[in-house]
Amino acid sequence: MSSIFDQSVFLQHLNTQWLGHSIRYFEELESTNTYLKKLSLQEIEHGQICLTDHQTRGRGQYERKWESEKGQNLTFSLVLTPADTGRFHVLTLACALAIVEKLNEFLNASCAAIKWPNDIILNDKKTAGILTETVFTGNSFDRLILGIGLNMNQQKFSDELDDIATSVSLEKGELINREQFLADLLNRIEYKYTTWEQQQSSLIKTINRNIIGYGQWVGLKIDDELQDELFKLLGIDENGALLMLNRDGGIDSFSYEQIQLVTN
Repeated sequence: MSSIFDQSVFLQHLNTQWLGHSIRYFEELESTNTYLKKLSLQEIEHGQICLTDHQTRGRGQYERKWESEKGQNLTFSLVLTPADTGRFHVLTLACALAIVEKLNEFLNASCAAIKWPNDIILNDKKTAGILTETVFTGNSFDRLILGIGLNMNQQKFSDELDDIATSVSLEKGELINREQFLADLLNRIEYKYTTWEQQQSSLIKTINRNIIGYGQWVGLKIDDELQDELFKLLGIDENGALLMLNRDGGIDSFSYEQIQLVTN
């Protein structure tokens, strides 16, 4: 049975300074990212969120469709207007880290991790994904939009996804209060945003420790082509590039659009 997201309950639990206080809620919407991209500069504010209970045209990385049952999950986007217009992939991973930490705390287990470049895996199954998009007016940076899809109370997935997707509820064994979970998550995301803004080196180290395959020899697809050799995953640098040690002892740097990791 689907349920309507209760904004009043959400706001009661929200303890952030600026993130999530302005919320645009829709029972149904094609895409929260697309909605925020189309708003004028006067209609947005830093930390605003757009949330819907039924996203009819949700998108993931590489324009993949995001499947979500109506009224069961969290499908929302954040709009941010940072002064620093670089290092956005680090910020995406910082948000992914916030989700991982929240899940591990909530489930009282070390069962969540980041799958490069922007998925969250829970007990070896996908439970969340992040889609980051930038908006420019001419050559000027306008806004950053982080779209997050998080499987919360969904009990069943299509045959295509059944073996590779899960929800927090399935792992917890009970239904989850989505409003309280989101409020707590935004509090954590706001803190990660501050550490990103301050360029704290501890953020990079913590992100790296939570990426699947970190410190291991992994396969690599570059522009969809599987490489013959293995590379050791060294993690990201301060700009968000992925660093890989090759067999010759050299370090290769990749942007996240170029590569996919192949881990066991």
